Amino acid sequence: MAIRPVHLGNIISQQKNHEFRKYRLRDGVRRLWFYETSDGGQGQASITHIAVIPLTTRHEPGSVPTEPFGIGNEEFNAGLKQSKFGYPVLELHELIRPVTLTEMKNRWGMGPPMGWRYVERNMWEDRWGESQDRSEKVKRLF
Repeated sequence: MAIRPVHLGNIISQQKNHEFRKYRLRDGVRRLWFYETSDGGQGQASITHIAVIPLTTRHEPGSVPTEPFGIGNEEFNAGLKQSKFGYPVLELHELIRPVTLTEMKNRWGMGPPMGWRYVERNMWEDRWGESQDRSEKVKRLF
């Protein structure tokens, strides 16, 4: 899913503990692959991070816990955001080799996500894979 560098930075620093979206991801989705937009040259235009989320928790306005504090939680709960669903970020991993826009196009046959899309199995295996070899693919931030 596409994310602006400022919002990704807030997740990395753990100031933001939910990702808010207008759409509800299906139950069973447990990772958000973040495509950091270039945003005027500030971001990488690459998939740089993978967040682990609960399998079924999709908060609606008014249901995000107030503790611990997170940027945007209060506004979301008050219905002041366009977003209708909040996804708690339980873990965050940084890709050792980000998936660049060029690689997305040439190797995986996809363009930059304009909102969201599901990751194909071959990309999942290449950049996340089974747990025994994951330390060579990602660095856990929290």
